[in-house]
Amino acid sequence: MLDMDKIDKKDKKILHSMIHDGRASVSDIARKTGIPRDSVHYRLQRLLKTKIIRFIHTLLDPVKLGYPIYTYIAFTLSNFDNTKEEEFYRFLTEHRNVVYVAKTTGKWDCMIAISAKNLEHFDNIMREIRYEFSDIIKEFESASIIQEKKYDSMVELIE
Repeated sequence: MLDMDKIDKKDKKILHSMIHDGRASVSDIARKTGIPRDSVHYRLQRLLKTKIIRFIHTLLDPVKLGYPIYTYIAFTLSNFDNTKEEEFYRFLTEHRNVVYVAKTTGKWDCMIAISAKNLEHFDNIMREIRYEFSDIIKEFESASIIQEKKYDSMVELIE
């Protein structure tokens, strides 16, 4: 595991550059940061190998894909064993319209996000989840995203 002490200003410059353009080539990053190309390549490989960079992905706009309903749902579960919990999470992670799944602490045991074509579609997805796991879903609450104010890359956490 890479120590945070070993992430230096050059690494931070590289990461910051990638946040603004994840498709940038090593040469582009080298030119923008003033760090030699070979050094950028080596550092990127190290950051990927040590999982400081977990993955590089494209962030899609669900509205432009025809899924304007983007809603977070928090669940409190009860009366479940490990097998039922694994089944629940497997169902969620394999569901096409469930785009985020996290096991959480506190009042809520699980947080998911659903992208749906319209409210009826969203309701059908929720009914499917609630029907399939009515024996363990104690409570749930939803909150629809109206507008994202910040989508943080966490690069500023590097000191």
